[in-house]
Amino acid sequence: MPLYEFACEVCGARDEVFRQRMTSNIEPPPCPTAPDDPEHAMSRVMSGFAHHLSFATKVAEAEATYGAEVDAAMGPEPDIGKFARRYDEAAKDLPPGE
Repeated sequence: MPLYEFACEVCGARDEVFRQRMTSNIEPPPCPTAPDDPEHAMSRVMSGFAHHLSFATKVAEAEATYGAEVDAAMGPEPDIGKFARRYDEAAKDLPPGE
């Protein structure tokens, strides 16, 4: 099911025409900004294409774009060794386990 895209040669307004079947003769629609003006002729233009990204690609692009900002906002990573030393110090006074 083709979708044809047209642009006005004078003002650049765009419009799309949907057809259920592919036909060689597609009549351009009237210009949306000046439908009664013959100078505003619509001509067929090349449509853009959709590119769907996977989740992994989206994450990689986000990390490349915003990774430094996120790292700066999060601050340095916690010192796990410091927490382990605190645990050992606090566990000295506990009674022995069974």
